[in-house]
Amino acid sequence: MIRSHPVRAVLAALAAALVAAPPALAAPVDVPGVLGSTLDRVDGRTPLAILLPDTLDVDFAGTVYGSGTGGKRSWSFALAGAPHCGGATACFLASFTARRGATPDFRRRVRLRGGIPGWYKPLSCGASCSPPVIQFRRRHVLYEIAANVPDLDPVMARARMIAAANAALRAGPRHVDSPSG
Repeated sequence: MIRSHPVRAVLAALAAALVAAPPALAAPVDVPGVLGSTLDRVDGRTPLAILLPDTLDVDFAGTVYGSGTGGKRSWSFALAGAPHCGGATACFLASFTARRGATPDFRRRVRLRGGIPGWYKPLSCGASCSPPVIQFRRRHVLYEIAANVPDLDPVMARARMIAAANAALRAGPRHVDSPSG
């Protein structure tokens, strides 16, 4: 009689669960719709152009909550899976930021629409994971999108982040009466 080693049995069960795991959820989020009046409030406080994609696919299927803040030299918006998330890993879905005069944080270059250079950082994990991030510069302002995209494949995640940056550029400033930074 052959006896199974308990550690092997646990590893085999874990491997079977991973293979049988459902694919990541890809839920398109209406970014300006979720941000709602927060978008208008921040737009009234910042001279910087607000560049956001119309939609963003995130790894979440549930109610999405938006928050944001802005000032003379920067603005930021966040999408979360819980109210008052504060950027916690458990509920973070995406963030969008702009900082006047900032420099890119990453070395990996990507090309965006119109030949605009961008910088990309893939998903990275250590003690916890940090989502993929894409940055680009327009008129001395560094824009950044970070998102928990539904793609574990690094090539697909990169393509999704480039598409989000291109969509933000294509949409242009969120309000025509906003001064462009």
